Amino acid sequence: MNLWGKQISPHLLFESFGYAIAFGAYLVLRRRFGDNIATRTRWVVVAGAFAGGAIGAKLLFLFEDPQLTIRNLNNPVYLAGGKTIVGALAFGLAFVELLKKYIGLSQSTGDLYAIPLCLGIAVGRIGCFLTGLPDNTYGTPTSLPWGIDFGDGIRRHPTQLYEIAFLLVLASTLYFVMRSITHTNVLFTSGDGFKLFMVGYMAFRLFSDFIKPYPRILLGLGGIQWACLLILLYYSRDIGRWLRLGDRAALVTLESEPKIVRRY
Repeated sequence: MNLWGKQISPHLLFESFGYAIAFGAYLVLRRRFGDNIATRTRWVVVAGAFAGGAIGAKLLFLFEDPQLTIRNLNNPVYLAGGKTIVGALAFGLAFVELLKKYIGLSQSTGDLYAIPLCLGIAVGRIGCFLTGLPDNTYGTPTSLPWGIDFGDGIRRHPTQLYEIAFLLVLASTLYFVMRSITHTNVLFTSGDGFKLFMVGYMAFRLFSDFIKPYPRILLGLGGIQWACLLILLYYSRDIGRWLRLGDRAALVTLESEPKIVRRY
């Protein structure tokens, strides 16, 4: 991409924009909904999330294609390049939970990050889309009319655009969840905003990666898909709780509706 006479990587440019937009969204949401975590503690948690995310993004990338990684163990360019969002989220979560136990923090810290993460990842995916084939985030070949030719004459699923659309819908949904946590606190409780983000994003990646040309390492699933499954299992109790509360809320709504008495 040529910007002001200089060649700039679209991936790097939009990834930087993504970080900036995510940080801005976090500040707006913190002002809008408040924060029950002390500022100093909050930044300690952020530091832990970034450290875990940086490690996880790289580790899962290397695990994504184990055979290719083994063949490139002596290739510093391969080892230094590449990262995955799923790995960053998984290890960021693990680091934060361990850090919270270490400092004795029992409060949920993730709700304010959910919408910023949606927006930041969505903006970053614009860079992935513009980078094309070298970014390796495109989909499998398709005959659908919206298939995109990324330069090799093959129309492929624009999985980056699918993800952007999904994340924008998820961000809108999470805003109403945040309002529910703050004002009504009936269906959702503190911490559910971030949990819903993780469940929604991991479920999306689990299924969308079926239309990506990633290697399948076990039972027809790729490394990223297995990571998604493990995270969904981690949140399975919360998913069950939401389903039970949703059924209960629907029942209460039905019982509260005025009954029509028919006279004959």
